[in-house]
Amino acid sequence: MATPNDILTDNSVVERDEIDVALFWHENKKRILLGIAAVVAVVGGSLAWYVSSNLSQRAAEDALALAGDVPAYEALVKSYRSTMPAADARLLLASSLRDAGKVDESTAAFEKFLSDFPNHPLAGGALFGIGQNQDAAGKSSEAAATYQRVAEKFPASYAAPFARYSQAEILLREFRRDEARPVLEALRTEFPDSPLARVASAQLDRLGQQ
Repeated sequence: MATPNDILTDNSVVERDEIDVALFWHENKKRILLGIAAVVAVVGGSLAWYVSSNLSQRAAEDALALAGDVPAYEALVKSYRSTMPAADARLLLASSLRDAGKVDESTAAFEKFLSDFPNHPLAGGALFGIGQNQDAAGKSSEAAATYQRVAEKFPASYAAPFARYSQAEILLREFRRDEARPVLEALRTEFPDSPLARVASAQLDRLGQQ
């Protein structure tokens, strides 16, 4: 039969629990503190990155609103390389370089844009810009191939129907009518809602009469 001394009171259970907790803390406090410090560092770092990223984005947007020439676009790209305003600035830089007659530099800017922002909504437009530069430089075969790539790689982009029509224009310009017909037909079929689909139909009607 158990004696009163063998029976643990509620107070004795609490004391035993407190002892166990104290021993656990003594043995593991270093690891626990290191774990807490790691969590705090991750949360703090994430918060700092978020704040910094937002500030950088806003500064880049302000810089883009004020930019209007090649040096300004170049400075923006250099200072805010990974932001969306920098992507927009790179496209504007490429267009400005072409307008200034610097076709090779413009193409390089378009290519850099595609390298840095391959999934950007305007990636199709950048590739189309390369095709325009090739055509302007007299590289019509390369331009036609680039236009075809635009339509195939970025079919949902605004540039795709323009690329199809530009490809057909090159073929017609070189009197390659049999090759131009399927391109115009593809334009009409793939982009029926584009205004260029009606232009393609008119071109096909004229080709049918020749």
